[in-house]
Amino acid sequence: MNQDLKEKPPFWFPIAPIMVIVFIYLVLLLSRQILIWLDLETYLGIPIIIRYIFGVPLIMIGLVFFIGGFARLKPAAAIGFAKRLRDTGAYGLTCNPMYFGLNATFWGTGLLLDNLSVLIGAFIWSILNYLSVTLWEEKQMYSKFGEEYLEYKKRVPRFIPIRLTKS
Repeated sequence: MNQDLKEKPPFWFPIAPIMVIVFIYLVLLLSRQILIWLDLETYLGIPIIIRYIFGVPLIMIGLVFFIGGFARLKPAAAIGFAKRLRDTGAYGLTCNPMYFGLNATFWGTGLLLDNLSVLIGAFIWSILNYLSVTLWEEKQMYSKFGEEYLEYKKRVPRFIPIRLTKS
């Protein structure tokens, strides 16, 4: 397989970590104004026990996967300089542990805060992340690692680290 990237990454790819922080900040800062503007209730009324039972574990699991994925991959590999396919640690549980971690953290925060705008922001972030980055990265991984990557995708779930069907 060709070791070079076949197409350029999205123009904002190098500043993605900064974008995550800015996105979280803007969602939290503007959440009240957005909800008033959309004439939505700020709080969903989720009972506090449910918020803690689901929100806190989602945040904790998300942080573990994000940090575990980042530690395993290293920043240089994240932008296309990986010499080998990572398939152990967090990458043995999900093909995209950092994205799963970020998404789980956002969803957990929205639940814990009982805040509709944070949940809407998490939904938008999840969709944009998938459409703009994940699909591009998968093409790059295939062009770099070929059949090895296809076998990896058969063994390991794309996002959620649970295999729902028998292999």
